[in-house]
Amino acid sequence: MIILFIITGLIFCGASVFCFYKANYCACTQAGQCDNPVNHYWLGAMLNALISLGLCCFALHVELGTLLWLTLMGSCFLGAFISAKQTKKRQCSKTSSTNALLAGETN
Repeated sequence: MIILFIITGLIFCGASVFCFYKANYCACTQAGQCDNPVNHYWLGAMLNALISLGLCCFALHVELGTLLWLTLMGSCFLGAFISAKQTKKRQCSKTSSTNALLAGETN
């Protein structure tokens, strides 16, 4: 039962990180146009994080549950950060080769 709570907490951590990055993406790319979705994404990030914290604390009590939750959130944020870096790196390499073709330059 404890493992089930921890796995469910991990799922909610992932959902919280997804909502957090989605809110930041929307705020940065469509500033002023998507105020309502940003609020929903922020609310989703906070709510999922609180549910995850509650599940971890319920599974392992307050002290160990909080440490587990911090580890889970840190791992999810690190994974999302590394993924975003790799995606941006791939997009930049595609963009530079496309610009070279449009300008008539060689690679």
